[in-house]
Amino acid sequence: MRLIRTMPYNNLRLKPISGRPFFYTSFVASADGKAYVRKKGYWPIGSKTDYDVFTHLRSYADAIIDGKNTAIRFAKYTIDTIHSEEFKKLRKTNGKAYLPEYIVLTKHPDETLNSVLQNPYQFHTTIFKEDVRSLVKYLQQKNRKTVFVDGGPHVIASFLKEKLLDEIFLTIAPRIFGNEQNLAITMVEGILLEPNEVKLQLISMEQIENEVYLRYKILYS
Repeated sequence: MRLIRTMPYNNLRLKPISGRPFFYTSFVASADGKAYVRKKGYWPIGSKTDYDVFTHLRSYADAIIDGKNTAIRFAKYTIDTIHSEEFKKLRKTNGKAYLPEYIVLTKHPDETLNSVLQNPYQFHTTIFKEDVRSLVKYLQQKNRKTVFVDGGPHVIASFLKEKLLDEIFLTIAPRIFGNEQNLAITMVEGILLEPNEVKLQLISMEQIENEVYLRYKILYS
């Protein structure tokens, strides 16, 4: 794994939230707002630089959370990254003495999910079957202070609905996909938020070649 020398979010400071973990996420989207396309050839949306930034952001986490579908698609790559030497070096730089806990949030685990969570590292993964509020209590008990909500869009929606997601790191990629037959999805799916229910406060913005890296604080009404 190669990491770029100049990161948009170097020396990142994630401010703790009173009484609960700090929840943050990172997404890349096309210029027309598509975060994933259910068709071969559309992934990855972002550049290698975007992936390096994504890895950099996850290195600050005490826990990483996926939904079932995201885990089935990407758990192998996530677990491989967690055990890479570069990722371990990043965590050491961030003052993290242990690997992040990998949690799959789903009420319907199955054999497909169990099989993708098997790994050569004997790395323990947690399948959490309760709701988001119960997950918060679990994370508090485990002293997880910074938690990366990896996805997918329905998991992001559940955190927004409970007003728990604190920051979004968003990469805008120079692509336009459009949509047909609901093949393309956005960062948040499964709920329709009220017009002023969730607002974003821009913290930082940086351009690297043709991609734009945005950091937002989430404000709830």
